Amino acid sequence: MKLWVLALTTAQQSDLALLVHPLVNLISGVIRLSNNMKYFPYQMKAFELLTVITLKTGQYVPAAQHMLSVFQESNYNYFNAKPKKLDDKTIPDTLICLKINKKHIDTSEMKDRIIKETISALTHYFAANAQSVALPEMMTPVRVILARFKKNCKNQNYRKNAH
Repeated sequence: MKLWVLALTTAQQSDLALLVHPLVNLISGVIRLSNNMKYFPYQMKAFELLTVITLKTGQYVPAAQHMLSVFQESNYNYFNAKPKKLDDKTIPDTLICLKINKKHIDTSEMKDRIIKETISALTHYFAANAQSVALPEMMTPVRVILARFKKNCKNQNYRKNAH
């Protein structure tokens, strides 16, 4: 997918530029395949590709809802559950892996990484859309979802990161 994104976003007013919309639909479909946290690194990579498309083409790609799914009510139990102890002292980098291993998924280190990387990805996405007139309207649902997450999350570190 990354190769397709790079090929289509560097094409200047050619016939390849017309394929951006189907590619956005494909990437969005890939992200929506599973909301399971163990596929978070793969979903993050796909979301970053959507951000690159927005940045390079100047077209608005509605993608924030894909990363906001981390803060939805269905994941409150995941973040409020007591974390397991990290056994091997290393967590694979989400830049490299496509899936989180079972022994790492419930550790506090991985939960911290998921929250921080989600906030960082959303920040980059909104920076790519900063020139848009609709930016204030794009931020309103994000503020509501993050405020609800902060209200319902028991862990103070996650609440502070979602600020």
